Amino acid sequence: MSTWTSSPAPTRYRAVERRVTFAGLLRSEWIKFWSVRSVVVTMAAAFVAIVGFGVLLPLAVGSQLSGPEAAQQGLDATAVSLQGAQLASLIVAAVGVIVIAGEFSTGMVRTSFVSAPGRLGVLLAKAVVLAVTVALVLGAAVFIAFLLGQAVLDRDGAGASLGDDGVLRAVLGNVAMLVGIALAGLGLGALMRNSAGAICTLLAALFVLPLLLMAIPESWGGPTLREYYFANTTTNLIAVQQHADYLSVGAGLAVFAVWVAVLLGAGALSARTRDV
Repeated sequence: MSTWTSSPAPTRYRAVERRVTFAGLLRSEWIKFWSVRSVVVTMAAAFVAIVGFGVLLPLAVGSQLSGPEAAQQGLDATAVSLQGAQLASLIVAAVGVIVIAGEFSTGMVRTSFVSAPGRLGVLLAKAVVLAVTVALVLGAAVFIAFLLGQAVLDRDGAGASLGDDGVLRAVLGNVAMLVGIALAGLGLGALMRNSAGAICTLLAALFVLPLLLMAIPESWGGPTLREYYFANTTTNLIAVQQHADYLSVGAGLAVFAVWVAVLLGAGALSARTRDV
C-alpha cells in the first residue's frame, strides 16, 4: 500500500514598502550637514568672527570714548558689539550655498532625490536643518558677543543691557538676519547649482549692489529701491538706533522674509523641474 504525501505550499513573500518619512530626511540631512568638513569649518569661522569682533571693536571704541562722550556722539553700543554678524552674514551665506550646491557638484544629490522622488522634501529638510543650526550655533555667538562687548564698554560707562529699549530686539534681529541669509544662500545654491557662482552672486548682492543703489537719483526712485532692496531691509531690525531712510522694523522684516521666500521658491522650482 502506497502513501501519498502532499508537498508543502510554496512560501509567498510579500514586499514591504518602506516610505521615506520627513523625520528620516531630517536625520539624513543633519548627518550630512555635520559630515562635510567645509561646512563645519565655515560655521566655526562665522562663530569666531561674531565673537571676535564683538570683543575687538568694543575694545577699540571704549579706549577712545567715555560714557558722556559716547552719549553725545550717539554711540549704538549694541551695534558696536555685533558688527561681527555683518561679516558672518557672508560666511553663513556660503554655508547655505555649500549645503546644496556641493551635492550637485559631486553628484550625491542624485541619491538624495532617488530616496525622496518629490525632491521638495529633501530641500525642505535641508532648510530646516540649516535654519535650526544657524539659529542655535550663531545665535549663541551673537549673545556671547553682545555680553562680552558690553562688559568691555561698561568699563567706560558706555555699555548697554538687554533690558534697554530696543536692545533685545536688535540682538534677536541679528540672529534672524543670519538665518534668513543662510536660507537665501540655500535657495540660490539650488537655483545656480554652482558653489563659486552662487557665493560670488551673494557677495555682490550683499556688499556691492547696495553701494551702486546709492548712486541712483531720487527722480529714478532711488530711495524706494534702497528701502526695499534685500540687503537693506534689515537695517533697522538689527540696530537700536533707527534710520528714517529705511523700512521700519516690522515692514523690513516682512520684506526680508519675502525676499528669502522668493529665493527659496526659485531654488525649489529648479530642483523640481530640472534634471540632475
